[in-house]
Amino acid sequence: MKDCTKINLGGGRNKQPGYATIDIIAYPEVDIVADVTKGIPLPDNSVEEILALSIIEHLEDTVFIMEEMYRVSKNNAKIIITVPYVKSTAAFKDPTHKKFFTERTFEYFDKSLLSAGRLPDYHMKCDFQVKNIAYKYYTPWFRHIPGINRIFGRFFWDIIKTLTFELRVRK
Repeated sequence: MKDCTKINLGGGRNKQPGYATIDIIAYPEVDIVADVTKGIPLPDNSVEEILALSIIEHLEDTVFIMEEMYRVSKNNAKIIITVPYVKSTAAFKDPTHKKFFTERTFEYFDKSLLSAGRLPDYHMKCDFQVKNIAYKYYTPWFRHIPGINRIFGRFFWDIIKTLTFELRVRK
């Protein structure tokens, strides 16, 4: 089996150099054919980095996949997740999308925010720190206007297309 310290979940034909690709479809670029909705077929604490680019919105159980990514990750592992923004028509027009995301969605997986009483504790078996959020805009010139994501992006549709989160695993 290929070295699986770096994995690309749902990567399909989008092979990333240095990453083992896990996908449900047996494309030639896929290293491990698996249905991640049933679990990530890797040992506990074995992964240093996970790419989940445009996959989580297609899965029914966000909590389960987050717990699975946590299970297979080492402490301080880097997780990169890209999802369509909730106020993007791209989030809704694809009939295979099951979930929608805001800048605050992944805060629910941060135990420090839960223990501070900022969010309800759903007793999830994972702990991630949101290190960074990057915005992809429909119109590139929007990124040059300071604060655009807080002003226009939250109130108007089709300003922000996707969000990319960098999370760190805390064990």
